[in-house]
Amino acid sequence: MRPEFTPEQRELRHAVRELCQREVTIERLQSWATGQDASEVALLDVVARLGWLGLGVPSSSGGSGAPLVDVACLVSECARGLLPRALLGAVRGATVLARVAPESRALGSLAVGDNRLAVAADEAAARRPDRYETEIRRDGAAHRVYGVKAYVPDAVESDLHLVLARDADGLAFVLVEAGGEGVSASSLRTFGGDRQGHVHYEGAPVVERVARGSAALERFDRTQQALALAEMVGGMDAVVDMTVAYVKEREQFGQKIALFQAVRHQVADMGTSQTAARHLAWRAITRIGADFVQGDEIDVALAYVGRAFREACVTGHHLHGGAGFVVEHPLHFHSERAQSLAIRYAETARALDAIAVSLLD
Repeated sequence: MRPEFTPEQRELRHAVRELCQREVTIERLQSWATGQDASEVALLDVVARLGWLGLGVPSSSGGSGAPLVDVACLVSECARGLLPRALLGAVRGATVLARVAPESRALGSLAVGDNRLAVAADEAAARRPDRYETEIRRDGAAHRVYGVKAYVPDAVESDLHLVLARDADGLAFVLVEAGGEGVSASSLRTFGGDRQGHVHYEGAPVVERVARGSAALERFDRTQQALALAEMVGGMDAVVDMTVAYVKEREQFGQKIALFQAVRHQVADMGTSQTAARHLAWRAITRIGADFVQGDEIDVALAYVGRAFREACVTGHHLHGGAGFVVEHPLHFHSERAQSLAIRYAETARALDAIAVSLLD
C-alpha cells in the first residue's frame, strides 16, 4: 500500500509548506519556545482567516466539513514545518470536539478562531477514564465540575476546556469556561514546546454537556491518536530530509560524508523506517476517519511510529554531529516534540501490550 493524496489534499499540503517556509524562522522558533509573542498571535490570525482552524468542523457551524484525513494532512505539514504547538492545539481542539459532538454550540467560535479549546482529560494519577476522580455534581438546575486535571495543553491560553469527568451515569464530556468561576490553572515548564498546565475545578459551572458514553470516548481517543500519528510522520519527514541534505554537504577528510558506507547505512535505515511509519500511520488515520477500525492496526501504528520518530531524531543528531545540538538548528525542536508526542499519545509499551493481548486472546 502506497499512501496517495487527492489533488485537494496535495494543494492543502503545498499551501501549508509555503506558509511554513515563509513564516517559520529559527529566531521565531526560539521565541515561541519561551512564550507566546506577537508573531505567534499574528500567525494564528492568518491561519484562522485561511479557514484551517475549522477544517474539520461541520459546515453548519461555519467550518469546512472536511474529513479527518484532510485535517491530518494539515496537521502533518504544520508539524513538518514546526508551526507553533499552540496552533496545532487549536486545530486539535476544534477537530476533537467536532468528532465527539458535531452539533456543539461552541464549534462556530472555534472554527473562526474567536475561541480556543483545551482538552482536559488526564489526571496526575490516572490516564484511564475508569480511574478519573474529576466529577460532575448537580447544583439545582445547573451542573458543576470538581477535581484536578493534569498536563492540559494550552490550559492557560485557551478560552474553553473540554473536560472528561464522571457523573452518576458514567463518563461525560462537558465544556467549561477556562477563565470562569471555580477554574484556576497553573503553568508547567515542558520540554516539548507545548504549554501545559494543571487545572483545578472547584465548582466550575458546566457551559454545555456535549457527549457521553463509551462510543464518544472511543471516538475521542481515536481522533487524538490519528492527529498524533499525523504530527509524528510530518516531523519524521522533516528530520530525514534535513539529515539527507546535511550529509550531502558536510565534508570530512576531503569528501562528502554521504560517501562513507557507515553514513549510508544509517541513512538507509532512516529511510526504511520512514517508509514503514508513513504507511502504518496513514493506514490508521484513513481507517479512523472512516470509522472502520479492524484488529490491532491502530496499536501497531502507535507502537511503531512513535519509536521510529524518536530513533530518526537520534540518528539525525548523530549524523549532524555538534551542528544538530545547538539551539540555532531546528533539529532539536523535532526531537523534543517526538518525545512529547510519544509519551502522551503513543506509548510503545501500552500499544505492545494491547497487541499481545489481541494475539493471545
